[in-house]
Amino acid sequence: MKKLQISVIIPVYNAEAFLENAVNSALQHDCVKEIILVEDASPDNALSICKELEQKHNRIKVYQHPNRENRGAGASRNLGIEKATSEYVAFLDADDWYLPNRFDAEKELLKDSSIDGVYGATGFYYEDKKEKDPNRLTTFEKIVEPEDLLHEITRSNGGRFTTDAITVKKSLAESIGKFDTDLRLHQDSHLWVRLAYYGSLVSGIISEPIAYRRVHSNNRISKANRASAYLFHKKIYDEFKNDSSLPKNVARTFFKNIIINQTNSNSTLVRGLIALKEIIAKPSILKKII
Repeated sequence: MKKLQISVIIPVYNAEAFLENAVNSALQHDCVKEIILVEDASPDNALSICKELEQKHNRIKVYQHPNRENRGAGASRNLGIEKATSEYVAFLDADDWYLPNRFDAEKELLKDSSIDGVYGATGFYYEDKKEKDPNRLTTFEKIVEPEDLLHEITRSNGGRFTTDAITVKKSLAESIGKFDTDLRLHQDSHLWVRLAYYGSLVSGIISEPIAYRRVHSNNRISKANRASAYLFHKKIYDEFKNDSSLPKNVARTFFKNIIINQTNSNSTLVRGLIALKEIIAKPSILKKII
């Protein structure tokens, strides 16, 4: 049986203090064929650290965007996907880290070639307090069947997985367009929804963390976040709205997120006008969501 090989993609920007820890956490896994560092015109000393790590470890490869431009995390992950030479790709933010159990589930589940990807749970580490949160996981309460995953991750109180905790076939990520760089934020969520729609993703380790996300004190929700959230849900809805096979509860969730929850305005009038415009343009929407 062919040995599992995974390319781990790490976008690098303003993370010189944490980068080596992230890289070492990936190097501990024998199924990691290569670690792709995409240096995104970071203003700190990250590029020098990347080159030093590349010289030290033959599994590390360093890339930059054309003209050494800053393109953002989504574009950096896309470049990493393009350069990856493994059947599967995984992602890691440069200030986060993998745990020793990160790919335990993948080694068993991906023996089944019909499975396109595996996801798990992510823990939280608060940088200002220098401590882990033992009571917080980004995960699912129970195992979700692949055909139910789309509904679960689009519910407002549904389960989630993070960028650090998904392993997926490179071919699937490429075939659906990778990360959407038109979105300022929510590029990862947009891709996960589309992976769940077009592929077969299964639960790995969801009861304990397989990676830790480092939370910084300056993480805040802003108006820009809300505007991007609206655009994210609108893109998803526009892509799937003509699919008559989409379950009614999923269609209802998409519509609700656009019209009610995710608009970047608090105005009831604005929300109502957006809803009215959608319904006038396509009356069949009502049949889908009622």
